[in-house]
Amino acid sequence: MSLRAKQIIIAILGFIFLLSLVFVQWVEVTRKQEEAGLTAHHIAVPMKSRQCVECHEKSSPGIIDHWKGSTHAVKGVGCVECHKAETDDVDAFTHYGHTIATIVTPRDCGHCHQNEHKEFERSHHAKAGNILASLDNRLAEVVEGFREDVKDEQGNIIETLTRFNPHSPTPGMSIETVNGNASVDVGCKQCHGSKVSLEGIDGSLISVDQLKPDATGKPTNMDAVALIKHDASGRPVLSASSWPNTGIGRLNLDGSLGSCSACHSRHDFSPRRARQPENCGKCHLGPDHPQKEIYEESKHGVAFRDLKDHMNLDAKDWVLGRDYTQAPTCASCHMSANTLNGEKISHDPGDRLSWTNRPPVSVVMDTDINGKIVTETDPAKRRQLVTSTWQDKRQNMQQVCLHCHTQNYINSFYKQYDDFVVNYNEKFAKPGEAIMAALTSNELISKAQFDDEIEWTWFYLWHHEGRRARHGASMMAPDYAHWHGMYEVAERFYQALIPQAREIAEHATAAGKGESAQLVLAVIDEILARPEHRWYEKDKIKFTGDHAAVHRGIADDLKQAQAEASDAAPPADASNEKPAKAANDATPPAATDADKPAASANEGDAGTSAATPPASGE
Repeated sequence: MSLRAKQIIIAILGFIFLLSLVFVQWVEVTRKQEEAGLTAHHIAVPMKSRQCVECHEKSSPGIIDHWKGSTHAVKGVGCVECHKAETDDVDAFTHYGHTIATIVTPRDCGHCHQNEHKEFERSHHAKAGNILASLDNRLAEVVEGFREDVKDEQGNIIETLTRFNPHSPTPGMSIETVNGNASVDVGCKQCHGSKVSLEGIDGSLISVDQLKPDATGKPTNMDAVALIKHDASGRPVLSASSWPNTGIGRLNLDGSLGSCSACHSRHDFSPRRARQPENCGKCHLGPDHPQKEIYEESKHGVAFRDLKDHMNLDAKDWVLGRDYTQAPTCASCHMSANTLNGEKISHDPGDRLSWTNRPPVSVVMDTDINGKIVTETDPAKRRQLVTSTWQDKRQNMQQVCLHCHTQNYINSFYKQYDDFVVNYNEKFAKPGEAIMAALTSNELISKAQFDDEIEWTWFYLWHHEGRRARHGASMMAPDYAHWHGMYEVAERFYQALIPQAREIAEHATAAGKGESAQLVLAVIDEILARPEHRWYEKDKIKFTGDHAAVHRGIADDLKQAQAEASDAAPPADASNEKPAKAANDATPPAATDADKPAASANEGDAGTSAATPPASGE
């Protein structure tokens, strides 16, 4: 081969190589522009869904516009592919020749996204619908609305009333009855999830409870299926109390839990949007769990706002340490992949949480095979139940932290965080539980919640201020940890919970329940005698003199009142009585061991107050 021929071949190869580089760059630029929404994707409308797209482009163009911007549209996943149903599905109906269902459940998404479905199923997110039987829900159902169970003579519920009569007209509207569950439907269920229900021809609501679906999602109670009401087009009628709803713990008709669209908004299911903190802010904000506000105050949130445009949010995989390092978002820390964990995404946010700060008393995240927090206290039994320790979960989170911080920095942060949570638990949460348990067990307050002022006080202390404090500490937001948190916890404990508990005891004594009152006061005295609380009444004791006279005075007043009521002679030393002073002016010293009932004074036995829900992850 001549030199000239070789030169020509080399030139041709070089030109081809140059063209390939240009082509690769063009493909990458095009992809970036498509991901950023600057140019239109290539749309692959599947044949089965073509009629749907053409029709809905006219009737509901927003749906089609969103879908066209999705990865589904690029890959040829259309309307029928997601909404298709089988004829024996309870919510199935025929729509222009296709058997479909309105609601797409995680079970449906799991046909393609199997790993994501399995991870989500074991997460606390999937169990969020459990609030429908919780203390929070009583607030919305009973306190804010109306719910009353009608029972037979044996105490069995035969009917639940949720509507009441209006007390005045609403001009321009005809209101026959008021929906007492309106606050639940619009508030609680929209974050936590509803129990999806179909209307029955007999006026009943038919949900997963009545349908009893099997492992494949098919109903086993055919009597319930026969009661399902259908509209004129043959579509099963979804109850307005349960749909529309994208609550993350939704209880679906096929038995599956959750709603993928809670985070992945339909119909574009944008990864870019799911990666940003605003996506989580629909639910994780407000006075009782202000994670979004806390994040915004933290250095992490400040960095995100400043460097958002450099975070490659449109990347296909979005791996921390490879695609971006500028700042973490909620997804970065709790779910997204990073270079130190094998680039593994998790759809269980609890995989990286070492504490749960949701309940009144924070507990470590030792979980069993089903992802449930282990509450067993016996060390040997606990070891057998725990399949994932809180230390494992902390290590998962620290893999994220290590992308920007040294190990020493991370260890010191977690030392501060642990100390903060333990201080909250031991100084305020456990004592608060003990006081509430003593009041309840000694029948000085009713078992029904929120009908006593102190129940509101306790709820504010742990559910609002206590959570704010702990979440602030966990996410490096000092103002929330202190001023919006522990300061308000302390103020609520000393200036409201303690005085109210003592006042209840005084009223109980005057009403003839002196023994029960003394048991409660003994619990309070034992708590306030501890070194960490001693400051509170140290100066008051010096200032008011004989502190023990307060309780003796209450008891003597009671004896005198009982004697007068029964025309009995007053006590011999009645002339020497000391009037009871206000509870906030004086407090007796701790009861002696002989006076102190162990079961009541021991807060470790009092952790099941009626005002305290069971611990679960958040």
